[in-house]
Amino acid sequence: MLTECVQHVLALPLYPGEREILLIDDGSVIPAPDFDGVSVVRQENQGLSAARNKGIELAQGEYIQFLDADDFLLEEAYRQVLDMQLSIRPDILMFGFTHDIHKENKLKSIAYFHCGTDLLRTHNIRGSACCYLFRKSILGDLRFLPGILHEDELFTPQLLLKAGLVLVVKCLPYYYRIRTNTITHQQDPSHSQKRLKDTLLVISELNRLSQSAQGKERLALQRRVSQLSMDCIYDCWRLTHSTRAVLSYLRSLKEVSLYPLPLRCYTLKYWLFALAVNCLCVFL
Repeated sequence: MLTECVQHVLALPLYPGEREILLIDDGSVIPAPDFDGVSVVRQENQGLSAARNKGIELAQGEYIQFLDADDFLLEEAYRQVLDMQLSIRPDILMFGFTHDIHKENKLKSIAYFHCGTDLLRTHNIRGSACCYLFRKSILGDLRFLPGILHEDELFTPQLLLKAGLVLVVKCLPYYYRIRTNTITHQQDPSHSQKRLKDTLLVISELNRLSQSAQGKERLALQRRVSQLSMDCIYDCWRLTHSTRAVLSYLRSLKEVSLYPLPLRCYTLKYWLFALAVNCLCVFL
């Protein structure tokens, strides 16, 4: 899978001087092989956040694209992404992913946002850091928080707040491979508990940031906090199928003043979910 991933990157319409490929070997049992045109950096196992942070530290290019080793970029669709990046030069260019490499993958629409805050304030977003490329210079001191799951959900909203022009394209250039033993799809109870615990940590940190923000930035973070809170309540039920576990999680949200959920019309789905789940407060 790693070889396939690298081969797809090398097949993109970029000259060697137009690209920089960094492969971070995060303490794998079998070290990553050397590839022509690829810089391999080996470090002791520290997790996904540390691997990405190492890539950020070493990257010399103007733009950064993260890519997991078991996935790959679809050349024809990603060529459209590169064309827009070169012609428009946004701070962030966001796109979708697919599980089907045979699905029609032509660019269907482009949405422009004068700043990332406007996108975060008015739309749902996909937090995955692999589903966009971004200008490195907007990062400042922002990095991924080591040691947690769902680190993307903490990183991406903060990155959007730092961005000027953002493009969101209806295109699926990222092939996301589903495997049962990956971090995202592990089902054992201890892993599920860590996922829920770390999601609560992410939500609490974004909520803390919203309290010190002002104007549109505060509204944008509040919306994201509410959406993630909805998602984590649903995930708690999906992962545990336990009413007791859901009520315990609602108590945890209540302790940090995030439950009951605010009744706001972000989306119809959110409003109906908040209306329903807030009724459970009588059991707390």
